[in-house]
Amino acid sequence: MLLVLTNQLTIMSMYKHFTLKDRFTLATLLQADYEQQDIAVFLGRSSSSIARELLRNSKPNGDYEARHAHRQASLRRQESKITSRKIENTPELAKRIEDRLDPLVSPEVIAHDEIVCHQSIYAWLARSRTDLMFKLPQHGKKRRRYGTKRAIKQGWTKHVRSINERFIGANNRSRLNHFEGDTVKLKGGALLTHTDRKSRFEIVHLAPNEGADFAQNTVCQDLYLQKAKSITYDRGSSFALWRMIEQGTGTKVFFADPRSPWQRGTNENTNQRLRRVFPKGTQYSSINREDIIKNVWLMNHTKRKCLNWHTPCQVFKRCCTST
Repeated sequence: MLLVLTNQLTIMSMYKHFTLKDRFTLATLLQADYEQQDIAVFLGRSSSSIARELLRNSKPNGDYEARHAHRQASLRRQESKITSRKIENTPELAKRIEDRLDPLVSPEVIAHDEIVCHQSIYAWLARSRTDLMFKLPQHGKKRRRYGTKRAIKQGWTKHVRSINERFIGANNRSRLNHFEGDTVKLKGGALLTHTDRKSRFEIVHLAPNEGADFAQNTVCQDLYLQKAKSITYDRGSSFALWRMIEQGTGTKVFFADPRSPWQRGTNENTNQRLRRVFPKGTQYSSINREDIIKNVWLMNHTKRKCLNWHTPCQVFKRCCTST
């Protein structure tokens, strides 16, 4: 009996929808010429699921692109539900609900009289009649029960390596090549930044987006980060492909606790210095590679009090270049 139940749970776990992160991972692995069987193992899915995803959501020319695939799947899912939506397909019912909606009459009361689920009414309003939200008791705003905490979101971050496991040489800043990383958002792009904890040596890459695929490719191709002993990130989606970063660089990737930027204070401080030159609202299109090189060179060749008035390049024992 237990074996049958286990098999059923295994089968059920295989039939879950692809997320956007799953599709970015799939697209990246396909570009790296991985076989479908290997991709299936990496994503924890069956080979047939990968084959169906490619068949359904690839472009007409056969290329697979994550955002295109996600749009196709979302559109197909929306279209599949249209015929089963009771309120949209019953104009008389929709009219009665609209007439009765009032801040003093909750959808639950209306649902009781109309023999329809009150969640269906809320979903109908959010989906098709946002103009009627002002008639809801809370005007469509969600209210958290007093004394409760927000639910902890879990996804790809559930099994990451915690900062509490980081090497002693990284924690006490006694060794070089232990980096902290993050992104600095621009209008239409971003800066991908990494800071050596001991020397404050800065590496900056100009990024067209904050996507995980770009971050992974850039980190794995950077000559300095290929020699990193550890990299500590926050839990932003830009670093969802952290396992591939480890495989591509041979380093160990750690993650700070949620909502704890002080655990990566070295990189946070350096990002604030970058903000002096590239303030919020700076257009990505207004920055070029030469701008990044010039400003990073100045940062890495400026004496720092915390380094006993040495420059980051002197402590890091290598001169800087950035892209």
